[in-house]
Amino acid sequence: MSVGSTYERLLGESQSGGLEHAGGGGAPSPPDPDRLMTQLSDEVGRLEEHLGERADPEARERLMRGAEYALREVVDHGADAQLGMRDVARLEAVVHSDGTRPVLFVEDDFFDVTAPAVATWAAALSRIKAELRTVCRAAGRVNDPSSLLGYQGTAWAIDEGVVVTNYHVLEAISTHPSRTDGQFGGELKPGVAVDFGAEVGGGPPNRVFRISRVLGVGRAGAPERAHPTVPRVNFDGLDLAVLQLDRVSGRPFPTPVEVARGDDEATRGALASRGRKIYIVGFPGSAGSTSPDVFAELFAGVKGVKRLTPGVLTEGRGEVDEDERRWIISHDASTLGGSSGSLVVDLEAEGRKVLGLHFAGVPDRVNWAHGLEGATPELDAAIQGG
Repeated sequence: MSVGSTYERLLGESQSGGLEHAGGGGAPSPPDPDRLMTQLSDEVGRLEEHLGERADPEARERLMRGAEYALREVVDHGADAQLGMRDVARLEAVVHSDGTRPVLFVEDDFFDVTAPAVATWAAALSRIKAELRTVCRAAGRVNDPSSLLGYQGTAWAIDEGVVVTNYHVLEAISTHPSRTDGQFGGELKPGVAVDFGAEVGGGPPNRVFRISRVLGVGRAGAPERAHPTVPRVNFDGLDLAVLQLDRVSGRPFPTPVEVARGDDEATRGALASRGRKIYIVGFPGSAGSTSPDVFAELFAGVKGVKRLTPGVLTEGRGEVDEDERRWIISHDASTLGGSSGSLVVDLEAEGRKVLGLHFAGVPDRVNWAHGLEGATPELDAAIQGG
């Protein structure tokens, strides 16, 4: 599917039944640029009021001008629309504001209920309020004092004082990293930690834990299986690392989340199926991105804060091309600056089981995660120390 047709579908969803249509209820209506531009402008104004911070006027002008151009390009040319990375970034801002695939600030371990863009998803998210709070508390920012932004991605609690992230995030917070047979070679940088607060406005204090050691890592993929067009992506490998955190006296670790397992007799390892509604909790993870966080250009105070983004699994286990191990799934939730290491959580049923570990994406809204039902033995081995 082309970039143009992807955004033509997404931008038409809010006019054609929104969340209900996301499961496949007929063709979306053509996007309405005037309505979408009004919603984008309103969202910027709402954020100014909510954050108590004025948007950078030059960045706002660039956003509005670029978004209108990109919208007209999609409306006029559909699948043949000519869209560069900056155009896609502007379309991402539109999608975030119109309610199709919103990006919601996490505040007090819950989503920003004041955001108009949440309307389409509010009922589904509110039904799992307790579970969603547990997931939000369990997601932390991987702090790296030596990096340009001060952080590298996301990690999340899978056991008492144990977190999961991507191997490529571990590489970024290490010196001389390497891996062999599930064992990590290298040294952690000084001061690296996981901050389970890091919400807009500062968030809850006293939720930072230093990373003490690496328990285990996923296997490297065979070099000949490297993705032909996306650098550093290899579906034959497992982009996973399990890290131990240091205890802090009087400071409890967050409650671990529950992970869907491939050996679960009740689900038979088939929860991560095409069309299933999901949500992701994580942080923008890099200065560059396939889909830059335009709102972070407008508001300095929203860089590196916890976000929740709902969406749909576009491919289940065994459906992704070149995934011979059946441990890749894809989704269309907004992932901002990569959101490396974010957890992909089931929004249906109990709304609490982690289905995947987000690790990569490309500009036409193909986002990949490791389907953890397909990697149960490897994840168990990493938690146990390789």
